[in-house]
Formats: sequence, structure tokens, C-alpha cells
Amino acid sequence: MDNGEIKFELSHNVATLTLSRPKRRNALSLDLWREMAKVCDKIAKSDAKVAIIRGAGGNFCSGMDLNPDNSAIAQLLPAISNGDREVAEELIQELKGSIDCIANLSIPTIACVEGFAVGGGLEVALACDIMVVEESASLSLPEVRIGMTPDLGGVARLTRAVGAGRAADLILTGRRFTGTEAQQMGISQHSTPAGGAYNKSLELADMIKLGAPIAVGSALKAIRKIPDLNLRDSLREDTSAGVEALTSGEAKEGIMSFVEKRSPAWQEDN
Repeated sequence: MDNGEIKFELSHNVATLTLSRPKRRNALSLDLWREMAKVCDKIAKSDAKVAIIRGAGGNFCSGMDLNPDNSAIAQLLPAISNGDREVAEELIQELKGSIDCIANLSIPTIACVEGFAVGGGLEVALACDIMVVEESASLSLPEVRIGMTPDLGGVARLTRAVGAGRAADLILTGRRFTGTEAQQMGISQHSTPAGGAYNKSLELADMIKLGAPIAVGSALKAIRKIPDLNLRDSLREDTSAGVEALTSGEAKEGIMSFVEKRSPAWQEDN
């Protein structure tokens, strides 16, 4: 069996996590789900300022491997055959934990979606802060067609991204949609011609790296929290992020570099 691997690369403060099992369109076995969490730990311990998540061989990820040689399927059998809710919840929480490892990284994450992003694969992409999708990419959450739901964060994150009506359309029909449609609906932030998604992701990563590290981190924390808050608490979170950035010393360097017409030398660059 081709187990595949999760590759980790670090270059110029940009980490790349690559789902690599191209013969199965990067379908994830239980081992690969677990490896994803380990690679996220490597990213967290590195000096990366941005992380890009992508797939090998021209596809992002075709989701959970449903073939019998995936041990996750064997683990699910008691739930499927006997209605064992405890077993079902235990596996869902484990797999969701791997995706949460991406969502909880302290640095911005960019999903670089090429080719197919299906089921759990699309749920991985939805966990990222920014999504870049090829116009011709094929995305879907088809779980209901095989008696499941997008239970690894897909229902929650897609509904938050596009609203209940559009989420119902995509989840309840399980239909495929293109990268162009994904941008039009607000699922992705950028769409590119075929072959352009990775370069666009690198371009965005380079732009993010220009920002002051503490300011970027403070803004990112607020951006992730605010969708769960009412307006008053959102504004407080906004203020908190601003205070953290202004008092970190970065604002002084930023203003001085502007006045002196030079690039800022952030503390991590010294």
C-alpha cells in the first residue's frame, strides 16, 4: 500500500506542508491524519512567519481514504455496523484535532488549492486563514451521498464563510463547484489560472512577511476571534490588538523607517 507522507519544507521563513499521496489524489489515511498534526508541531517550532498548505501531483486532497486498507475505516466499523456513538465521536474528534492543529497555528496559513479538494480535503483548506484556488479546481463536500456529513469542521466553517443558504446548497446536494465559483461565493479569497495557485500563495506569503511580526500576530488573533463575538466585544478585541501592536516597539521602528525612507528592521530580522 502507498501510505504517502506529509512533507515539510522551510524557505525564507515560509513553511510548506504538502499532502503527498498522488496516486490516490492525496487521500488521507489515518496515519497521514496523525502525521499532519506532527508536521504542524514542526511548523510551530520553526521560524516560519507564514505556512502554505498544498497537495502533491496537481491535486490538493480527495479527503478521507475510503478504501479498506485505511485503518480509520476499520476503526469506524463498530459505529457503522452497531450504531456505536462513542466510537464515532472518538474518531471524529481525533481527525478534527489534526485540522485544528492547522487552524490554531499562531502564524497565518494559506491553502493552495489545485485540482481536487473533496470532503475532508476541502475541510483542511477551510481551516486556513486565506484560500487560493485554481479557477478550474473541483471542490465539493459530498459526504451526505455516502451517509455522512462534513463533520471535521466543514459544516461550521463553510456556514460561517458563506451563510446558511449557500452552505445548505453545497452540503445537502454534495455538488461539485469550481475555483471560480468558490471565489464568487466568498469561500476563497483568490482564484488563478491553472498552474498559478502556488506562485500566488508565495506572493501573498511574501506580502505578509513585510508586516511587523507582533502586529501581524495580534491582528490574526483578533480576526480569528471576532466571528464568534457580538459587535461590542469585537470592538474590544480590535482595541486589544491595536494596544498590543502599538506598545510592542514595532510602531516606533515602523514610523522611523517611514520617515527615514528605509525598510523597517523588525526585531526578528536584527
